[in-house]
Amino acid sequence: MNSKKQSPEIWKALSNKIRRDLLCFIGEKRVVSFTEIQERFQMKVGTLYHHIDTLGELITQDSTKKYLLTEKGSRSYALIEDELDVSAPSLPTYGKVSFLHSVFLRPVFQFIAKDSIRSLGFSVLLLILLGISTYFLSFSPIFLFPSFIAPDYFAPIFFVVSTVVTYLLIELFISVIYKRKTGKLALFQSTIFAQIPLILFCLLEALVFDFEYPVSPLQMDIWVIVLLMFVQLIFVGLLTESIVVIKELRVEKAGLAILFVVFILNGLAFLVMSLLEVTL
Repeated sequence: MNSKKQSPEIWKALSNKIRRDLLCFIGEKRVVSFTEIQERFQMKVGTLYHHIDTLGELITQDSTKKYLLTEKGSRSYALIEDELDVSAPSLPTYGKVSFLHSVFLRPVFQFIAKDSIRSLGFSVLLLILLGISTYFLSFSPIFLFPSFIAPDYFAPIFFVVSTVVTYLLIELFISVIYKRKTGKLALFQSTIFAQIPLILFCLLEALVFDFEYPVSPLQMDIWVIVLLMFVQLIFVGLLTESIVVIKELRVEKAGLAILFVVFILNGLAFLVMSLLEVTL
């Protein structure tokens, strides 16, 4: 049986999280009894047998009636360990809040992932336009923190450096931890798009304060601080979505990568702002 005929069977068997966990449990233990499975999953016997039967040719029993993976089951277990989404041929969805697909630019990231060379020109143009806007605003994101920059011509430099460093940290973490080394150009372009909400926040703050920025976060209205936190969450969401699409990682793994990167970026941001005495 060829791989194309096997794939729907695997998707059906592993479309349920319990069955994926069950397959992983057997794969980790190599050989397990039904009692061990029941103790691990704490389910009714009938329900547990249903999941075991649904796994079909992925598991088998030895002479002592203990469960172990078949060759096909071992391949499926390896796919799960490699973080490939074998539960379905499509990306995870947001269910009833499907509008989040548009909010987090999934269609854009899918286009970039499909043809990163074709989309490169527009991404570079966007980087230039965003950089120019920081010059006129005298305001630029230092990683996750939009900050007043003087003199003006330093703002685009900070913006480009922040974008590049953010991309490099994400790419380094994913390459080292998850061994995903493809889609580098696509991920860089997606990092540019993720900067858009931070630049929009810069524009809004410039208009609200009439280009006379507060010298301390303590002088900022509470709504500005709340809005900044919301914008940062959108920024994190965009980067997470781009990793899910481009690097084909699960949401939880992509989120872990972004949390690590955000932790580093926050430290770098406070270090840079302290050294250069810039203000939020």
